[in-house]
Amino acid sequence: MGQTIRLRDKVAEERHRLVAERDRLQTELATKHRIENVIGQSKRMQEVIALTHQVAPTRSTVLLRGESGTGKEAIARALHFLSPRKNGPFIKLNCAALPESLLESELFGHEKGAFTGALHERKGRFELAHGGTLFLDEIGDISPAVQVKLLRVLQEREFERLGGSRTIHIDVRLITATNRNLEEAVLKGEFRSDLYYRINVVSIFLPPLRERCDDIPLLVEYFLKKMESDLGRQLSISSRALDVLVRCQWPGNVRELQNCLERAANSAPSGFIDGSSIACQNNQCPSSLLWKRELTPVSTPVVAQPASAAKNGFEKESLIRAPSGAREQLLEAMERCGWVQAKAARLLHLTPRQLGYALRKYEIPIKKF
Repeated sequence: MGQTIRLRDKVAEERHRLVAERDRLQTELATKHRIENVIGQSKRMQEVIALTHQVAPTRSTVLLRGESGTGKEAIARALHFLSPRKNGPFIKLNCAALPESLLESELFGHEKGAFTGALHERKGRFELAHGGTLFLDEIGDISPAVQVKLLRVLQEREFERLGGSRTIHIDVRLITATNRNLEEAVLKGEFRSDLYYRINVVSIFLPPLRERCDDIPLLVEYFLKKMESDLGRQLSISSRALDVLVRCQWPGNVRELQNCLERAANSAPSGFIDGSSIACQNNQCPSSLLWKRELTPVSTPVVAQPASAAKNGFEKESLIRAPSGAREQLLEAMERCGWVQAKAARLLHLTPRQLGYALRKYEIPIKKF
């Protein structure tokens, strides 16, 4: 009996040592893979941060994909400042904010007299970013004419200004971002396939906030600290209010969370945010209508459905976009899989979270055996 007790104590001691070592390594890894202004300790965000550290020292072109408000510009800045080009310029341009005529001039510059109003020569963003990084946001919204000229710059690393004939050579690392499904745009002929292959060297997918709920308390703490100086008072939040925020779907992602907290802080004169300060608790949430439909990442690549999926007649797109038969599909899949949600999710090509949301949406009670 004494030997058994000693053996049990030894096993327990070894287990405690291994748990402590695991926690130490996790803390060390989280500290190492940390990016300024990027908040997230969830598994999905740690994968994004780790890939950012891995890709940053290279010269590879990076395509950032994700819904609006997920932090693509913050990752783009991190890629620049973690690279050997950190002492060079970081130039950014939102391609969707300019019409085609102005976008071409912004990218490549123009010579004096190139068009009406061109009173002086002007360097474009590519020239300004020489030796550094150029970040083109909303790359999926540029016109076919600009796509052709952008393709040549990426292939040859040279271009001419508008109205000029002198060839300008550049050394620029390109980072692009989009919230569009580029594969679908290529299939529709809206985006050139050769340009798609040029910019899609390394893809980094930023998850929507609803898929990394573990990060919401950290983001809330970060934004409240940031707003304290602007509002001139201490801010705090109740556990009930925090629980409300964690349960939200956040179609506007991190940007919407920040705006929601700012509204709540302004409506709480004492600086204490409770459940009644949250807009959705008072039926005043601006995005509440968006919660009524399934929100899927608009930039997820189109992947051919396996033959088994076609044979079974289950398609993720039909489940999401054709609600008339979605409930029947869900019921059939759950019956086939013995009401095991993980199996049904794989059959329907959904994540377990998406399947759980769909079951709640269509009010399907779970059978337990």
